[in-house]
Amino acid sequence: MADWYDELSTALASGDATRMQAMLARVPSTVLQGALPYLAQLAETALAQGRPAEALVYYDQIIAAAPAHLDAHAGRVRALLALARFAQARAGAERLVALAPRHALAYRLQADAHAGLDEPQHALAAYRQALRLEPDDAETAQRLQALQAAQQQAAVLRQVLDPATPQEAPPQASPPGVVFDPALLGDPAIPASFDTFRVDGLRQHLRRYSAQRAPGNALARLADPAWLAAWDTALAGTAGRRVLFCGSELGVFALRALQHGAAQVRCEEAFALEARIADGMAQKHFLAAWHAQHGEVAAGWTEAQRRTSFEQFAQGIDVVTASPETPAAQDCDCIVFPSIDHTLLGTGIVAAVRRHARAGARVLPARATVFAMGIAWRYPDAACALEAINALRWSPYPQPLDLPPGLWQSLTEPTRVGQIDLADFREADWDIALPATTAGTVDAIVFWFELDLGEVCISNAPDSPLCAIRPAVQYTDPIALQPGEALQTTLRITSTRLHFETRPAPSLPRTRQLPGWYVPMLGDARRNQGYREALTRALATRPDALVLDIGAGCGLLSLLAASAGAGRVIGCEAQRALAEAGRAVIGRSGLADRVTLLHRDCRKLQLPDDLPRRADLALFELFDCSLIGEGVLHFLAHAREHLLAADACYLPAAARIRAQVIEYRIERIWEIDATLLNPYRAAPGSSNVDAARLGHRALSAPFDVFAFDFASAGPAPQQQPISVPALAPGMAGAVLFWFDLNLDGEHWLSNAPDSGDALHWKQGLQLLPEVRVAPGMPLPLLARHDGSNLAFAWQDDALPQEGRATTPRYDPRWLAAAAELEQHTRNLLQHCAANPDEYAKVAQIAQRMAIDPAAHGLDPVIAQRFAGMFLEG
Repeated sequence: MADWYDELSTALASGDATRMQAMLARVPSTVLQGALPYLAQLAETALAQGRPAEALVYYDQIIAAAPAHLDAHAGRVRALLALARFAQARAGAERLVALAPRHALAYRLQADAHAGLDEPQHALAAYRQALRLEPDDAETAQRLQALQAAQQQAAVLRQVLDPATPQEAPPQASPPGVVFDPALLGDPAIPASFDTFRVDGLRQHLRRYSAQRAPGNALARLADPAWLAAWDTALAGTAGRRVLFCGSELGVFALRALQHGAAQVRCEEAFALEARIADGMAQKHFLAAWHAQHGEVAAGWTEAQRRTSFEQFAQGIDVVTASPETPAAQDCDCIVFPSIDHTLLGTGIVAAVRRHARAGARVLPARATVFAMGIAWRYPDAACALEAINALRWSPYPQPLDLPPGLWQSLTEPTRVGQIDLADFREADWDIALPATTAGTVDAIVFWFELDLGEVCISNAPDSPLCAIRPAVQYTDPIALQPGEALQTTLRITSTRLHFETRPAPSLPRTRQLPGWYVPMLGDARRNQGYREALTRALATRPDALVLDIGAGCGLLSLLAASAGAGRVIGCEAQRALAEAGRAVIGRSGLADRVTLLHRDCRKLQLPDDLPRRADLALFELFDCSLIGEGVLHFLAHAREHLLAADACYLPAAARIRAQVIEYRIERIWEIDATLLNPYRAAPGSSNVDAARLGHRALSAPFDVFAFDFASAGPAPQQQPISVPALAPGMAGAVLFWFDLNLDGEHWLSNAPDSGDALHWKQGLQLLPEVRVAPGMPLPLLARHDGSNLAFAWQDDALPQEGRATTPRYDPRWLAAAAELEQHTRNLLQHCAANPDEYAKVAQIAQRMAIDPAAHGLDPVIAQRFAGMFLEG
């Protein structure tokens, strides 16, 4: 002990920060733990007496021994501020905010650091957040007022010195932090005190969005063979009946009922767009039959005669748009509601049946039997504890369970909850006990149902073949269970939703949500193993390497790098909530001494404040299905110039984009011509698809598009003409594309459709104008990218005119309405952002609508997305 004790005493007495730091590093950890209160006292004294460099040494030692020591983190930031090391103070304050997000001092210190860096808008936002947490903090209020005054004076001075300078608006108050209160789940009704005009306006705006989405929802169900097979059997039972369709699946189900012998069908569509499509489907269907029956005779008729004849021929079907003025059906004896979603009641079936119910009328589906179980999230291939991200896994509306079984675990018995009579619906509360089978913590309740369609039943249970309708997931607060216990809950059944009220009720406030693609990425075993092995190979010859993890997320790849032998890993993540969760993950990993996760865009990192030197290895997984859509080329270009060593290793090392031309269209559903539905299958631009479920036909061999060496590739735009021969006859009308990652020059990862176990990226799809092709015919394409966006087009001048389809690839009215809606949404969000009170009010309405969308006639996905915009600020 004497070896270091005497030298430590001398070093502490010297006041030399470098010498003190060196000596403190020699103190045994067991001794240092017991000395933490003494070190804290020394630090406070040094700071109070104007020796911030000395205080910083003490605070660093305290934090090294106790990473969650809040007072030490706060003191360290104060010392850095006193030393005018504002960038380091900002980083330290961000770590403090992550550790204590409800601590007003953390935001005040963060504001002071932003002010020192001349970042007034960030400073103002942080001061306001501190005041929200401690409204009576006079010192923070004084600093906020002083900074606001300084900003206003600076604006005035600029105007005086240079009158030509545009007058800047006074600083606006930042939008309030939106928090989702789980108590709303129990009662999401819009209070009478809310402004009716604002509520109705928002409802109408989101209903227009819902109308845009409705055809895609129907097409997804129509693409599911299991769903079609069950309903075909059910519709056979409509023979001889007068059938009302509350949603006819764009006319397809109504026409199928007529083929099965229905006496009369009426289609009442929720939106005018659906009614227009269904009417078009009916007219095309009957027109072919009418021509076949009347043939050449009709050629001699007048236009009025032909119209009258056709109307009589097609009088078995009627299509209307539902509205408050639309009279209820008076003579139907069968009511069909096929537009079911994964929550059973969330698309308005009860209201539709009640509106048209008649004594003795048959209802399809007639009943639904509900089942439920409690589950826990699993991350089997992560090799580290990722439970910290569970707090971000929630939603106001139950989500479809579309995860492989390896990413969740049943903790209770799958239990039959009860049966709901949809023909004679009654609201109810059912007390339920789900018996535990495995010890663990319940993170969510999964529920599903079996639909009684008369002649057939169909279930969306977790092992069901249904693709379009998956089980539903309702998130809960963590609830510990042991075998022999039961998860106690009440199923509240209202006309618009099923809601499980757990005991205890959820109470954790929520402020951010995890994107839906994120968990499948974490559970991608092939991706994780590929990165793990590549890191081991890359770091075998660089044992002390400094690794920069760009877009680190929750820190998984950073931890893999540390486990593979990196000397130090610095990760950066631009999303605050994800970075905070990542710090918690790292803190529990045992590798916190070698892994640091910063809440920062990599383009804001500075040397030596954030990185001690240029990094030896760039680690990144910033890829969407098009490879470049998340901006990887932009981030790497900045990192090469400012953050990476000249001989840095890049992981992955390179990549290439590949593609093939495909036929992707609907020809017939059952025996019904469904080609009119093709313009509603996708919007312009590319979309993320699973080729295994796409229902397409390859018309060319795969071909290379663009290649990137990540050690040199930049975001400069590129254009590449491509010509490949057609392999088969068909209607070429889309490009399916994917990428291959070259991890280290030798080993590859690919998300090609035939690459084996599906990677989470899946594939990309872009629709093109359709062209009829024959084998051997050249397919002339033009591929472009602007550094972030990948696009394909035909080379029009090289494309034969005679093969081009006359049917438009998209409905122009549909696209125009979508563009107008997007502009209205931008205007609304800009208005709310400039008016904090309005922002808070609209956010409250949006949250309630997202919880119970059917009560407002909204598409659940649209309602949730809109509410999520306010959570993201």
